[in-house]
Amino acid sequence: MLQINGWMSIPDMFANRLFARGGWDSVTLDAQHGLFDHATIAASLQALSDARPRRLVRVPRNEAGYIGKVLDASADGIIAPMINSADEARALADACWYPPKGRRSFGPVLAALRTGGLPYQKGPAQAIDVLAMIETREALDAVDDIAAVDGITGLFVGPSDLALALGLEPGQDREEALLLDAYRRIIGAAKRAGKTAGIYCASPGYARKMAELGFSMVTVISDAAVLSRAAAADCAAVREPA
Repeated sequence: MLQINGWMSIPDMFANRLFARGGWDSVTLDAQHGLFDHATIAASLQALSDARPRRLVRVPRNEAGYIGKVLDASADGIIAPMINSADEARALADACWYPPKGRRSFGPVLAALRTGGLPYQKGPAQAIDVLAMIETREALDAVDDIAAVDGITGLFVGPSDLALALGLEPGQDREEALLLDAYRRIIGAAKRAGKTAGIYCASPGYARKMAELGFSMVTVISDAAVLSRAAAADCAAVREPA
């Protein structure tokens, strides 16, 4: 089943609640290139307290302490940038899972408040998403090994960084054959491993195209883009009425 993901870069609980009501299967709070820090991540995760959408966080780096704090704050999953090898993927998985599967330290703090009475380690902690971003030539060459790592639940494409790595300009919603071939390699690796293949898109039309290509998770648009486009369209509609 296709997972439709919304992207959040604005660290505001009211804006996050409004955006989350759009019907998404999941939303991602962006702490890498968005404006979230740990305090605003924790606050927004608590504001998004419903069972749906699932709440993922793109962390700024593959660092166990930071990842643990985000999961303890009740995130339903992690998207980690610049995972270039199976060893880096194992480090990511270790940071996300409790022993014996991983090395995450126990202390779920806020996460334990939304378990419905089930112990956190036996419920939500067993159902997190752990997505490794494929953004470099090195990662593309190792994509099957990365996908095969136990504890990695999926791969996620960062189009701009991957484009740069392949000698192209950065940007979203790409049509170059070189990138589309890379996408097919990533999709294939995920399918062979029985895992999710996700990609960031900047428009619904392109998201549909990527779903048809074989991605099982598509980010449709970001909160910043929705706000910017809607504001510009409404102003233009008043200045230039039909």
